[in-house]
Amino acid sequence: MKVAFLKPPVGGILGLEMLTFVEPLGPICVAACLEQDGHVCKVIDLRIDGEEKGIADCVAFDPDVVGLQCNFTTERNRTIRLAQRIKREMPKALVVIGGHDASRDPDWFRDDAIDFIAMGDGEEVMPPLVNALADGGDIRKIPGLEVRDGSGWLFTGHAPARPHLDMYPKPARHLIAQYADHYYINFRKPLALMETARGCPFKCNFCSVWKFHESTFREKSPARVVEELRDITAPNIFITDDIFWMNVKRGEAMAKEIKAAGIKKYFTVQTRTDIICKFPHLIEMWKDCGNLAIFLGLESVTDEGLKAVNKKNTADNNVRAINILKDLGVGFTPNFIVDPAWDRDDFTRLRDWIEKMGAYNSGFSILTPLPGTDLWDHDKKRVTTRRWEMYDIVHAVLPTKLPLDEFYEEYSRLWQHSLDVRYRNRGKMRTYVQLGAAVLAGKVSLKELNRGLGMARTFTKPQTFLRAHDSASS
Repeated sequence: MKVAFLKPPVGGILGLEMLTFVEPLGPICVAACLEQDGHVCKVIDLRIDGEEKGIADCVAFDPDVVGLQCNFTTERNRTIRLAQRIKREMPKALVVIGGHDASRDPDWFRDDAIDFIAMGDGEEVMPPLVNALADGGDIRKIPGLEVRDGSGWLFTGHAPARPHLDMYPKPARHLIAQYADHYYINFRKPLALMETARGCPFKCNFCSVWKFHESTFREKSPARVVEELRDITAPNIFITDDIFWMNVKRGEAMAKEIKAAGIKKYFTVQTRTDIICKFPHLIEMWKDCGNLAIFLGLESVTDEGLKAVNKKNTADNNVRAINILKDLGVGFTPNFIVDPAWDRDDFTRLRDWIEKMGAYNSGFSILTPLPGTDLWDHDKKRVTTRRWEMYDIVHAVLPTKLPLDEFYEEYSRLWQHSLDVRYRNRGKMRTYVQLGAAVLAGKVSLKELNRGLGMARTFTKPQTFLRAHDSASS
């Protein structure tokens, strides 16, 4: 059978996804399994091609099945709209929707344009589904689906999960080769995504990753990681593991085997500060694999704030980890959760901490109860809107303690303060010279640079965020 995977076009209120523009890793992982079974696949990235050209290419491909991925709550409406258009222009094609958001809240996606909702690992659900469609098998016996039939929707049971990720074929990167030069993160381009592990054993209340994976943590072997890295031509790699170095011995083995293979990349990883504090030698080992930058979900500068989101970490670890990274010369991007219940003193405390630590790359996410999280279960009756585009973690969808305009005044000051700290620590001229060098080296286009700088300036203005509330109430 012929299967097309469509990545929905850019949307949302502020176009935040254009700041980190990454490849559709999930679809190419699923496509690899389908190709292994003899099916023909095509991946179309509508963010790059544009919707009109992308749909025309899909019509020309004439797929039997179209797969749509909805990972983020903000993508819901545009994904359903895309499914409806597919049904109009390719009425014989069966539409399957999967992804993180669809898996965690499948009932929302029960639309006439959707034939199947896939829940869980796509590699476990899509191949049996497509094989059954090709062979006339009983779809009701395939776990991990909600199936639309004449009487409503049928749930077929939970999908299995393979304990060893090495059992899956390598991602079908050839299906996105024409797009490879377009993907980037933080002005590093081109960029490839790579997964070395899935899941998370921690249970932060704002996150649904651990629920999606049912608190499991599964890994690829170091040898498999090296094998995949050899296939990636991009100099920049973003490792999608939610907690890198969770398995310390594997982290050490990966670094040794990557170095032995002579592979040098600019790796961006995500990890916890307690891991850095306990095992700083991992940082040094991975520096030998090229360059290293680390995203840190610090969440809060107080133990009380960390306890409130069930982080299972300490504020002291956050400070110690940043000092370790500074001593080792490794770049880091801290992210903090801003609670709508904050008053002005809470904002001041965070600004003072950023100043003291010189944490000039800081980002700020407004505490948002996303469907599928413990926080949603606790606070869904308190949300002020179900306009899903506002669930982008830079808009407050819970009542704020401060008047809304004052809350956003303080919130935008955090972004301005982070810029000010950057200029004081690194120098404004040095910052712009480095960005200019990145443009000349082809690591980022002038258009992308202007977009990023424009977004940074936009975030320092309260009206940027207030505007969405004005339109939602009109």
